[in-house]
Amino acid sequence: MFLFNKNNDKPAVKKDTVIFDYLRKMEKNLDDYRALYLKTGNLENQNMRAVQRQSLIETFEAVIKKSGGELFALPNDDMVVFFNRAAREEILTCLVKLRFILHDDPLIRDNPDLEKSGFAKFYDLSGGTEKFREAIRKAIETSGATEKNSAQNANAALAQGAMYGGGVRKLRRQLTPQMLGKLQKALSMADFSSLIRRQSVCAVIGHSAPQMLFDEVFVSIADLRDTLLPDVDLTANPWLFQYLTETLDKRVLASVSRHDDGSLINNFSMNLNVSTILSDEFLQFDEDINASMRSTIVLELQLADIFSDIKAFILAKTFAQYRGYKVCIDGITVDKLKYIDREQLGADLIKIIWHPTFMDVVNEDKHFTDYVNKAERAKMIICRVDDPQAVEVGNSLGINLYQGRYIQRLLSAQPRKTIFAIKK
Repeated sequence: MFLFNKNNDKPAVKKDTVIFDYLRKMEKNLDDYRALYLKTGNLENQNMRAVQRQSLIETFEAVIKKSGGELFALPNDDMVVFFNRAAREEILTCLVKLRFILHDDPLIRDNPDLEKSGFAKFYDLSGGTEKFREAIRKAIETSGATEKNSAQNANAALAQGAMYGGGVRKLRRQLTPQMLGKLQKALSMADFSSLIRRQSVCAVIGHSAPQMLFDEVFVSIADLRDTLLPDVDLTANPWLFQYLTETLDKRVLASVSRHDDGSLINNFSMNLNVSTILSDEFLQFDEDINASMRSTIVLELQLADIFSDIKAFILAKTFAQYRGYKVCIDGITVDKLKYIDREQLGADLIKIIWHPTFMDVVNEDKHFTDYVNKAERAKMIICRVDDPQAVEVGNSLGINLYQGRYIQRLLSAQPRKTIFAIKK
């Protein structure tokens, strides 16, 4: 399965820079734009129904697509709409519709004038962005304090790649069955090799140069979205996204088995669904691949996918390992490590997701070192590593395998060295 918030997304930026980066890009045109801040995080029903969320996004999206602008969601679930000042009347009409959509929420029901109630506030960016930036910083800082006290929730949101929760992000429409059909048709005709990306898993100790073990081969969901359906959130509907990833799995297998660029011969991993390993397409891939290379190939399976059908996982894992492949369990958040028995599941490797709350969990659980010992340090990979702190923390726990943008930058800064094959 391909996760939205994994390394298949575009290079992430810190949660307090996304919206400010957008402001910087439109600096020369600030006189033409306004911002509308909506305190949707104050709604009593903070987990707005999916239909309401979709209507909310589509209401403003229809306007900004015509006149220019963007929608953002903040960590505290507030919304920000950037729009061209020429579209102010249309935006006011959107507010009328918004009031109708959320009419059953006490905050809206008791305060029909959204501007006077403070639920909606306009910012004239032509007069400067200081007040607006301060409002955004306040929302981020408030959310940051909440996240610090709720490490488990933050990690859960990270693993799920939820649409609401996490950092500042753009809002998009949900994928529908009709859109999925068009997307699959487009994929069948597209140059699929252009969507494939790589990110290395490396051994790093202290300040030493990283030594590459293998490359993970994956599809960039962000690039796929931006190329084919830029205004759609491909991950919002988990069932349709699951179906999409199964399609992508099969295209990846076909592309890799052909060695489209001549370099995918050994020492690489693929992030697949359990069902894909049990498919005819994987059997064909297995026949096409050089038998001597199977032991250098790692098949990564998502934790959520594994436990959705444990019997299917055992069957797929047993078959894959019998054929010589290695199996890695991916998508494990630090607070879930204690529940995972790598040896009993029969996995060769496991991946733990790095997150700023990582140390909170480590410090609060005095048995954490026991969980690391049980999983075996040499078979643990810390992934989504965006800063050197992850390596420092990992090394302090005796973990030496890492993957992420920070590791990729270190690797790119030096000549490519010998590739080490993982052995049992």
